[in-house]
Amino acid sequence: MIIAHLTYDTRSLLACSLTCYSWYIATVPHLHDALISPSEFECRINRFFWPKPLPHMHRLGLLPLVRKLQIRERRNYCPYRFSPKRLNRRTLHHFLALTGVRELGIDCLDIPSFMPRIQKYFGHLAQTVRSLSLREPKGSDRQIIYFIGLFEHLEDLKLLHDDMNNPPERGPAEYQELVPLFSPPLQGQLKMTRFARVGILKGMIDLFGGIRFRHVDICNVDGTRLLLEACAKSLESLRLYPTDSHGKELSLSRVGMFADKWTAQFLLGDFDLSQNKSLRSLQVAASSIDGKLMFGSLYQAPTDLLTYALSTITSPVFSEVTVFYRDYDFRGTPSRIRPFCMMLPDERAEDDLWHYRRFEVFRKMRKVRDFRLVLCADVWDRIGLYSVLKLTRR
Repeated sequence: MIIAHLTYDTRSLLACSLTCYSWYIATVPHLHDALISPSEFECRINRFFWPKPLPHMHRLGLLPLVRKLQIRERRNYCPYRFSPKRLNRRTLHHFLALTGVRELGIDCLDIPSFMPRIQKYFGHLAQTVRSLSLREPKGSDRQIIYFIGLFEHLEDLKLLHDDMNNPPERGPAEYQELVPLFSPPLQGQLKMTRFARVGILKGMIDLFGGIRFRHVDICNVDGTRLLLEACAKSLESLRLYPTDSHGKELSLSRVGMFADKWTAQFLLGDFDLSQNKSLRSLQVAASSIDGKLMFGSLYQAPTDLLTYALSTITSPVFSEVTVFYRDYDFRGTPSRIRPFCMMLPDERAEDDLWHYRRFEVFRKMRKVRDFRLVLCADVWDRIGLYSVLKLTRR
């Protein structure tokens, strides 16, 4: 029970491991639970690094205890990718010793370079991996689907930051008819951000016998209508804003896009939720509620996408709408460039009116059906509750 309370406190776990042999046995699985390669910001140079503890953990027989493996690569303009060149005789021996990995994340995976001996490198993970995250994977649609199908018990899937400017590769002719080894259940969480390859969604539906995700997070994704229809019987929660790998909301500068642009091809019909009879909750960003869409210095007309999505919900168990307020939703919040600036009376009145219009959307929908509205924000301590208090009084 003591160790269970200290699972995420590394310093305390290290102290407990020095108490006696039995305490060491209890703490060592938690101390070596994750193995993450240095990111581009940590190594500061344009090359790939394996984690420093890798050879030491292998020598002590600790690699089978690793449950989370994250392989990070320098992205965007960097030509380096994760390929067999990263696995020489020594590091491959270490990599094959990771037999207990349940969460696998790989940045810039070069799938064609592993073909046709891809099972030699990843076959030892086929029975253990439950969560897979691919950021900017390289390969044809069929090759990516084949890689996903390597993991028999896969539940959660993340496909992040596809290069929308370049068309997907077709690959050699012999790889166009690849058949996945397994049909994973895919019943957990699907997260897709900036991903435009509809062929992958269609291929998974056809080759895996459908997809049955219960929780879906999408932002700037083509094929939204196809995805929602495929998960019509299983979808419980839908999130329409970008998040990082830990589930926290990303800032717009890190995402490189605006949260209001939920799909690469914006169509109201894509968000028809009438077929999703098991939908319980809808999560959106505050800026998407009857707010102006900003692209550079241009403003477009307010969007009625959320109103349309709420009006189509027919699920008898739907009960909650969660709205996340962020710093840029309030004009009087501090920024990294300039200090906190108080708004003028006219600016504050305009800002209050904007928030009031957002809440009016929910007031109208509450007349049609009942649901619980949850406001989530970490900026109240800096800006005060003036907006919310005025809205509740009205």
